[in-house]
Amino acid sequence: MRISLGFGIAVVAASAGIASAQDYKPPPMKDGLWETHSVQSTAGKSFNGMTIKMCQTKELTQSSEALSAQLRKTNQCTSTIVQQSGNMVVEESRCAKGPNAGEVTRLVYSHVGDTASHIEMHSHRAGAEDVTVMDMKYLGSCPSGMKPGDVIMPDGKVMSGR
Repeated sequence: MRISLGFGIAVVAASAGIASAQDYKPPPMKDGLWETHSVQSTAGKSFNGMTIKMCQTKELTQSSEALSAQLRKTNQCTSTIVQQSGNMVVEESRCAKGPNAGEVTRLVYSHVGDTASHIEMHSHRAGAEDVTVMDMKYLGSCPSGMKPGDVIMPDGKVMSGR
């Protein structure tokens, strides 16, 4: 079973932090198994949270960042850091083209070294707000047989990221 490219990219890009804006670079994430818990709400209605585990490497993060930069360029997206203090950064982005055209996204990112991070993403379009909150933490080495990009879903199934 293969994980969708979009889902894998979203998880890796989020876990990589906000490497898109100006010169801010979050600390590199440790290679190994990461747990991500996410909760989404749309128009004030929350959806059940989801927890996954992903085998992460610096190379996978770099590849995701490169793809994300290409998509931002194609969709004419701009990002600006509007606040930075210690381990917390707030970024705003806008895209002129693509599926997020006209949307304003505000991302609040904080990290604890290279072993944990918290992201809140608020997307505004046509008076509606979508919110995604993600908490990520390093668990240790990837289990035997797991490859970079592989994801353990909430039901325990392993989905190939490649």
